[in-house]
Amino acid sequence: MTKATALFPRYLGASFIDLPLAVQKLHLIDGVVQWSGTASVTRGPTLWARFVAAVFRFPAAVDQTPVQVTMTPTPDGEIWVRQFGTSQFKSQLRLADAKVTERFGPFTFDLHLHVADGALHFPVTAGRLGPLRLPRWALPVSIAREYESDGRFHFDVALHAPLTGALMVHYKGWLA
Repeated sequence: MTKATALFPRYLGASFIDLPLAVQKLHLIDGVVQWSGTASVTRGPTLWARFVAAVFRFPAAVDQTPVQVTMTPTPDGEIWVRQFGTSQFKSQLRLADAKVTERFGPFTFDLHLHVADGALHFPVTAGRLGPLRLPRWALPVSIAREYESDGRFHFDVALHAPLTGALMVHYKGWLA
């Protein structure tokens, strides 16, 4: 895979150049890359939200922790391993049928990646458990964006639980 065929520029096309340079740089991968920085994590207070967050192995709450993201290109996408302190979770992003999907274990979610207000946004639009399509009420709500501040890449990801809409996890920070 070359930078020209990396997943995000391929999917976003001409709108990729509308992203801030720090966000473009993170997504122009042509081999295994590792980014490091700092993050804070908030976990939802309800038992349901904590259960769903645990199923996906999202990190525990912490005011500040080292974070490392390793991105590995594959023929049809990228594998991301996110390390928050000692907690790790992994997903596989793919470009298939003109859409980007992100898989966490048996769950696959369709993402409507788009550029708006100088940031890259990642809302969830559909999902599946194995081959079974999830109804809209069973989908998590993703309020996620990547942006540049002070010349540095930043992320802000809030995920809300299906059914209740309760916060599952909110992690935000920077990578360099």
